[in-house]
Amino acid sequence: MVAVVLLMTTGCERDNDIVEDTSSILGKWKLEFVGYMDTNISPATLHYAQYEIIYDFKENNVLIVSGKTENIDDYRGHEKGTHYYKKLPITLSGHTGLPLPQIEIGKETHGITFGWVFFDSYEGPAMHINTQKGTLILVKQ
Repeated sequence: MVAVVLLMTTGCERDNDIVEDTSSILGKWKLEFVGYMDTNISPATLHYAQYEIIYDFKENNVLIVSGKTENIDDYRGHEKGTHYYKKLPITLSGHTGLPLPQIEIGKETHGITFGWVFFDSYEGPAMHINTQKGTLILVKQ
């Protein structure tokens, strides 16, 4: 399966202020893939679509992760159950000067971007959450 991923950040610079666009994390997102670096420092992808893992971002900063995570030997996402999240204010990257959207899930902070993906089985909006174990590629349900 080949995927072409186009990403965009969730903010833009206008008159030296960061303005968040209308991209929203609320709703159900299905985990399709996890991109990571393997032991040879080569890009690799794990396919998770068959496990039906859903990240349900609800109002009041509640995240419910459900699915068949217990059957996965090397699950690189968040544990199944209820988590609390907070979308952090967008800041500018000190290295690139570009908007740096982030989300805090539990006590960990992750980079987050929105975009559009083209997979064999899906074309549409996607959210990427960058964790220490890999980049989660979630698609809107």
